[in-house]
Amino acid sequence: MTILDAISLLAPVMGSEITCSKLLPVIITASKDRVRNIKFNVAKVLQSLIPIVEQSVVETTIRPCLVELSEDPDVDVRFFANQALQATK
Repeated sequence: MTILDAISLLAPVMGSEITCSKLLPVIITASKDRVRNIKFNVAKVLQSLIPIVEQSVVETTIRPCLVELSEDPDVDVRFFANQALQATK
């Protein structure tokens, strides 16, 4: 299990406040990783957080990160980022 898997399981239990203050920064940092598997898993985890966090967090933090990932050179990263972006609408 990776840290990203753990975060996706912990976030619904921890709630919005702890997710935003403790877990989301880890995910945003991971989005800058060079490894494509990390980046497309970041997109998946961000998508899973959309129903958990407030809409303002989606707009100010999650959506910009997904937009950046949607412009990644890797096709899989772009695919999962675009899929997650659809969930922000």
